[in-house]
Formats: sequence, C-alpha cells, structure tokens
Amino acid sequence: MKSKKISKRQWQKYFDTFSLKYLKDEQPEYIEIQVLSEDIGAQHEINWTPLKGITYDPKSDILEIQIDKLDHLISQPKEIFVNEEENSWLNGMMVVRRDGEKSIVDIR
Repeated sequence: MKSKKISKRQWQKYFDTFSLKYLKDEQPEYIEIQVLSEDIGAQHEINWTPLKGITYDPKSDILEIQIDKLDHLISQPKEIFVNEEENSWLNGMMVVRRDGEKSIVDIR
C-alpha cells in the first residue's frame, strides 16, 4: 500500500475514475468516516455503509461522498491524502479542510 497527496487539479478526475472503475460492479464496497476537529474531538460520522461514489465539484469546492441513503459533503477541502493498493484501489484517505478539520475515510 502506498500513501500519496493528490493535487487539487487532479481531484475531479481521480475520484470520477475511481468511482467508475471500482464502484459500478455487483459487489458493494463499504465506507466508514470519522471527523477530527479541535472543537468536537473525534466523532464517527458514517459507520460501514455502502459506498455509491466519490466526486469533487470544483465550482462549489465540495467533495461529495455518495453513500446508501444520503451524501456526506466536505466543503472547502484544502488537501487530500490517499492510501492505495498496487492496483490503484483506494482503501482510505484523509481530507483536510481549510479550517483544519480532518475527515478520515476507510473503504473496504
């Protein structure tokens, strides 16, 4: 597994490619999201829910994680670090917002 930082200009293509390549088959993938901030500490936001897709909209500056019955929106992301397997399978990421809040995302 390798960790790397994705540049902002690559976010839209990176997540669109991942969603089309890995999330459109018959076998569901699951996602867990924790949010870390100085104000609230560590909080579980999403606990192993089916993942439908991940997209980044540069116009609204929002990373959208589409899950089973709702979407998790991360506004104004500043940095995104991903953990990938050798075959480019994304098994986790950390999204850092401009205000310092971090979203830790695990995928299985």
